[in-house]
Amino acid sequence: MGDRGSSVGRASRHVVLFVGCCLVASLAHAQKLTIQGDRFAIDGTPKFLTFISYFGAMGAPNVIQDLHFLKSVGFDGVRIWPNLDTGPQLMNGDGSLRPDGLDRLLTILNQARQERLVVDVTFTYEHVPGLTPAVALIGIVNATNALRSYDNLLFDIQNERNVTDRRFMSEEDVGRIYRAVKAADPARITTADNSLGQDWGPQYATDFTARLGLDVVAFHESRGPQWYLPPFYQSIVRTMKAAGRPVYLQEPNSTRDSTYTANDRADYFLRAIVSAKLAGAAAWCFHTLLGADFRTGLPFLEDRLRAYPEPEWAFVNSLIPRVILRTANGVNYVVPEGGGGAGVRADRSIAGPGSWEIFSVTNEAGGPLVSGDHVAFATADGKHFLQATGGGGSTLTAAGTSIGSWETFTIERAGGGPIRHGETVTLRANDSSWYVTADRGGGGGVSANSASKGNSEAFTVLFASPHSSDVVPGQLPFGTPVLNPKRPIRQSDPK
Repeated sequence: MGDRGSSVGRASRHVVLFVGCCLVASLAHAQKLTIQGDRFAIDGTPKFLTFISYFGAMGAPNVIQDLHFLKSVGFDGVRIWPNLDTGPQLMNGDGSLRPDGLDRLLTILNQARQERLVVDVTFTYEHVPGLTPAVALIGIVNATNALRSYDNLLFDIQNERNVTDRRFMSEEDVGRIYRAVKAADPARITTADNSLGQDWGPQYATDFTARLGLDVVAFHESRGPQWYLPPFYQSIVRTMKAAGRPVYLQEPNSTRDSTYTANDRADYFLRAIVSAKLAGAAAWCFHTLLGADFRTGLPFLEDRLRAYPEPEWAFVNSLIPRVILRTANGVNYVVPEGGGGAGVRADRSIAGPGSWEIFSVTNEAGGPLVSGDHVAFATADGKHFLQATGGGGSTLTAAGTSIGSWETFTIERAGGGPIRHGETVTLRANDSSWYVTADRGGGGGVSANSASKGNSEAFTVLFASPHSSDVVPGQLPFGTPVLNPKRPIRQSDPK
């Protein structure tokens, strides 16, 4: 942790951040979470959402800084448990809301709204002494009324409601609570998640959701050795999409949990999220328990994640890809002059960490890069974006100061699929017919005025950030045997 600077310097940064957040609070506006068919939408635009488990938010001592950090590295939302007993709890045993718990939850939601983060508010009645499923209805309706003005959240009525321990909530109780929530606030997106077990699987979760009319299929899937591979996700997502609702993969494999396999390296999680997106899931959650209990240990979530280079920190560092674009001649790289704000050429022969040739990629579609996504390329100065002048058919510059239609490009690879390290791609100016082209395949200028795809329009994407390795689809690493995907109920999650 020596490279993190002194505790005094860190504290000063956080004070400045806090003051800055307060000053711009009046300028921030909430993003609205809605559903379009089987996808989530943010402010009316469909987007694949990436969440992170942040169960202990109610007890986190630096929630403002934590949420700012999570947004800055590319997360779209957090999953919190407001009744968890590692901090102030939202509900009393009679279903009334605790004033201190409600104040704390509102602080979290206000900061999330300011950061434009979605919040998955998952209720856990078992953590509140005396609370029963019947009384939980009262508490959740009270919460519905108290949070009516927040458009950036969804409700999960009960975590792993089908597990037959103290988490269990019957289908009848879930149905009653769902109908009560909708009566209080018809617009509140509401679900109840199911966990895979000996007799429960994707079809069970799909049928349960359809019977009750829930808004989202939320499922905690198998954590077997194939959990991250495309065939696994294609199978379970295809089953759950039959309900016609968004598929939210709320708890895939848990990081570093020795009970399960294929979870000790970021690469597994990077492959999993791209598999989920390609299979048609609406959202996926990076499931780490480092944010479950802040009563001991490091006080900032960022530092907790940094403490585990694999898989947490490497995965977090992957969410906003940093890439280098090599031209077809295999020698030259695309470079914005001065690191941004001026012209663009394709004549550099050396590129590396910290160089002008590195772009940070914003993916408007959300999630990992796949062929067909609309993307924007931020330059090294952090102030500008690649820009196709006039929207295409002319020059390529690095003069854009915000992301608009001229700064948006469609990234494509032959055959479709994920964009991995070393992939050959083309870049089309937004949805136009104009392609980015390097003169003579590299070594000279670069523009956005080619009406066809050829050698000069091909670029190799080289990731400067952590990225998924390119493996043969369906191949298991290290000769791992294929196990029965049914598993015992997890004992590692907070109870």
